[in-house]
Amino acid sequence: MSEKPIEGEKPSILASRKVYAILIAALLISVGAIFYVWLASPIVKTESLPIVESGDMVYVTYVGYFADHPGGWIFDTNDRFVAMNESIMKSLYFQTRDPKEYTPLNFTAGTATNLLKPFVDGVVGMTVTQTKRVFIPIDQGYPIVQDYAKILPIIMTANVIEQMNVTDFENLYGDTPSVGLVERHYFWEWDTIVIGVSGDLVVVQNEPKVGQKISSFGDPGNNSRDGWYQEVVSIDPAANGGNGNIIVNNLITPQDVYQKGGADFDERKFTLVDVNETTGNFIILFNTEGYIGELAGRAIYFDVTVTRVLKS
Repeated sequence: MSEKPIEGEKPSILASRKVYAILIAALLISVGAIFYVWLASPIVKTESLPIVESGDMVYVTYVGYFADHPGGWIFDTNDRFVAMNESIMKSLYFQTRDPKEYTPLNFTAGTATNLLKPFVDGVVGMTVTQTKRVFIPIDQGYPIVQDYAKILPIIMTANVIEQMNVTDFENLYGDTPSVGLVERHYFWEWDTIVIGVSGDLVVVQNEPKVGQKISSFGDPGNNSRDGWYQEVVSIDPAANGGNGNIIVNNLITPQDVYQKGGADFDERKFTLVDVNETTGNFIILFNTEGYIGELAGRAIYFDVTVTRVLKS
């Protein structure tokens, strides 16, 4: 039965529509066939991709994690999404970069000397697009440098009466000393009052209160990982040859190790790396250029994804 032309429509237009329909159908069949061949082709199978060998130039994205104390905090990554995602827990001194700097890291597999050896060796045998977890034990990670470590007592003491020269006072407080001047102590945070000025000698009296909570190493009220609280335990004005004695307890436990950072009186950033309740001491490890104390002495791991390989 022949198709009846629509009134007012020329037969040539109907013929053209049929041709177009046939061409479109053929195109769809061709695309489907090509897609099927592409999926089935061994060219895209993982085993056909370049395998990283020692000496190859390799490009990777990575996410670095702490393995313990606690585990799972990210300390470094070149994955922009991970770095900018505020819902992912970061380390104390994690630094975000300019967005343009989030590019693949490239190095010579198996031989690079400026990176941790397990990381460099760990990519050998991987293929492009493969992701692998590379574990780095403490003895092959970032070492504790003793020159950057400081041992302090959990129970600290301070004098009620302090003496210093005018220059030191002005550097610490930014004011010219005068009798009766009240300042916030440069480290302990309690009030201190100038009780004497004689020539170049300045005498101040610290005025804490028993039970007073202070936070000399940071501001845990604003950020629970920034320093910790201390408590004034006792005050004996007559002790220490009349200079008095103030007892301060640092409210820290072994559970706080590697979970709290802070700054010393000279604003040097540090990480709490040990609390020993038996010896009554704790250890802080300072950051310095090219060295982050938070990384030292810890097991870590990296999730590494190979993005490109240049064969040697």
